[in-house]
Amino acid sequence: MNERQKHYKRAIGRTPLSWVTAAMVIVLMLCLQGGGCDSKPREGTFAIGVNQFMQHPVADEVAKGILDELKDQGITAANGHKVMVKNANGEFAVAVQINKLFVADKVDVIIPIATPAAQSACKETATIPVVFAAITDPVKAGIADSLEHPGKNRTGTSNRWPFERQIGLIKQIVPKAVSVGMVINPSEGNTEAALSYIRPALHNAGLKAVEVPVASSSEVLNAAKSLVGRCDVFFVPPDNTLQSGFDALVKVARENKIAIIGGTDDLVKKGSLASYAPNHYRLGRATAKMALEILRGHKDPGSMPVVMDNDAPLVINEVEAEKIGVSIPEELRSAANR
Repeated sequence: MNERQKHYKRAIGRTPLSWVTAAMVIVLMLCLQGGGCDSKPREGTFAIGVNQFMQHPVADEVAKGILDELKDQGITAANGHKVMVKNANGEFAVAVQINKLFVADKVDVIIPIATPAAQSACKETATIPVVFAAITDPVKAGIADSLEHPGKNRTGTSNRWPFERQIGLIKQIVPKAVSVGMVINPSEGNTEAALSYIRPALHNAGLKAVEVPVASSSEVLNAAKSLVGRCDVFFVPPDNTLQSGFDALVKVARENKIAIIGGTDDLVKKGSLASYAPNHYRLGRATAKMALEILRGHKDPGSMPVVMDNDAPLVINEVEAEKIGVSIPEELRSAANR
């Protein structure tokens, strides 16, 4: 007989309860033991809500890292835990509804992937811990007071790219470049946050930014075509819409022999020539570890510093460079991680 059962036996033994009342106590006891009456997980188990804003390689890698880390730490259905993974398919209204669902279900922690999902989660709850994943600039996105002390019920990881180093690659690979074309979705908070670093970095490098706005990934092809003749190189910002339509940018780049610089390691595989790229799978695992530290160690999320990947390696795509007739300098080839 466990301690909870002994407690209720003592309560029934010394209180003049009717049979009906005694029956109610027994039912309550079973519910507290996890007999199927409550919607919350049993004591010692967690309910975790993962809200992935959009399906594309970066977010997928982050999600994979999160789920692998949770599994490796025993957070599985077989162990009584509940991990709910939802995808908003790039729709902000859907991301809001997903977060509302998590709050209504009283999950123990919400893990939003990408800025729109994180902004929504922070608006929906001030009590459930929000451990955001791969946010370009949490402070400028309004979901952290600072990187050292995010504040309130929030913390997480940032995938802020080393923009200055990425832009430095432009002059190394395309020395005569003057104008840099970028396809962006200005409605994305992460994009605007990134541009606050990218624009000054381009200016300091003596480069001119030529920006074309889009509202959806289906517009990337025409946007890229409109940049032909107006720029010497394409640069990839951390824009979810662009990354979803990245194949269209690569198509235009190949047809017009325009180099693409920047992006993640996955985008380098798909057609960017080179980049200093954070490891998003590693960031996903770090995000899950932070969530579990809060759940298991009762840490205050607001006092946990935001984690960043400060060891972004250089990756290059020599095959793509050959396709468009660009030579990668030997010093970059020898310095590349991959």
